[in-house]
This record gives sequence, structure tokens and C-alpha cells, in this order.
Amino acid sequence: MTKNFKRGAVFAASAAAVLSLAVATPSFAHGNKGPRGPHAESSSSQVERLAPAPHIHAELPVTVTAIPSTVTKVGQIVRGAQFVTYKLADDATALPATQPVTRGKPTKVVANVGTDNVVSYSLEIDAPRTAGTVKLAVYNAAGVGVFVTVTTDSTGAATATTSTALTTAYAEPVKPAKAMGKSDRGERGHKHEGRMKMGRGPIPMQ
Repeated sequence: MTKNFKRGAVFAASAAAVLSLAVATPSFAHGNKGPRGPHAESSSSQVERLAPAPHIHAELPVTVTAIPSTVTKVGQIVRGAQFVTYKLADDATALPATQPVTRGKPTKVVANVGTDNVVSYSLEIDAPRTAGTVKLAVYNAAGVGVFVTVTTDSTGAATATTSTALTTAYAEPVKPAKAMGKSDRGERGHKHEGRMKMGRGPIPMQ
């Protein structure tokens, strides 16, 4: 009887432990919805971090002159209206003494067709993505610069002002240089013919 009683007591204790674990498991699963620790992030925060902020642009009117009579399409005129933009220091109040030679960004000119079918052109300038102001130097193809101030307000609206009106003479777009291929290398492919190749075979006798 003593052995049976002890065996029954052990079985009852084991059953109680299993029941206790079964009751505790749902609450544990409910509280542990994802990885924990200093590097854990919710799925919503990951989506917000990966989503890029929208681009904000300001537009300034542009006059394009000296357009050849052979250039009649709007797309051709836009490509020939070339500007380069340089970001200046936040406290800048005027153009640099000379045009910068690095960190310039080609700036897009867009065509706008009015209700009267008259085409006008404008320069599309990047504005701060959040409320703030940026100072820019904008140069046309002839190296004539204009000081530009672009401001984004708290509502996300961007405005731009210039020291003088933006104008440029049409410049024929330059096609990018052709990349050098295998057939264009000339003597390059035979440059190392006289150099002995190291292989696994026997070293030639002198």
C-alpha cells in the first residue's frame, strides 16, 4: 500500500505541474509577441524608418534664348537649357567669388503648357524636406550665376526667390562618351605577351 500511495502521490504532483504549465502558457505567449531586447523593433516602426520622405520642389521661371531654327521640339529645348546648382553655406548672402568646380548638380528644366498653348519654362529646384531654408548658387551654361534662396514652411509648401531672373542661351547637349569595349582596346590586349605566365608545369630550361 505504501508503494502505491507514493506512486500515486508522484503522479498527482506531476499532473499538477503539467496543468500549471498549461494554464500559464497562454499568458506567456500573449506577452511575448516578438523579439525582445535593445535591438527589437515593431513592424510599424520598421516600415516608417524605411519609407523615404517625399521630395519637395520649388520652381523658378526660366527664359531660353538663341534657340536654333532647327530645334522645334519642346524636349530638345529643355535638354539644351542647362543649369548647374551648388549648395551654399546656411549663412551665405551672395554668390561665391567664382563658380565652384565640385559638388555641382545638374538641375532640370521643365516645360509648362498654358491654357493658351503657350509654352513656358521653369527650373525645378530641390527644397528642404522639412521646414527650413537652403541657399543655392545656380549657373547657366555660360557660367552666369544667380543667388537663390529656397524655403519650405511648416505645411510643406516651398517657395524660392532669386537675385536676378534666370535665363540661358540654348546649348547643344553633349552626348556621353562611349565606353571602351574589348574591340576598342587596341594594343592593350597584347601588352603583357612577353611576361612569363606562372603555371604548374616545369620551369623552362635556360
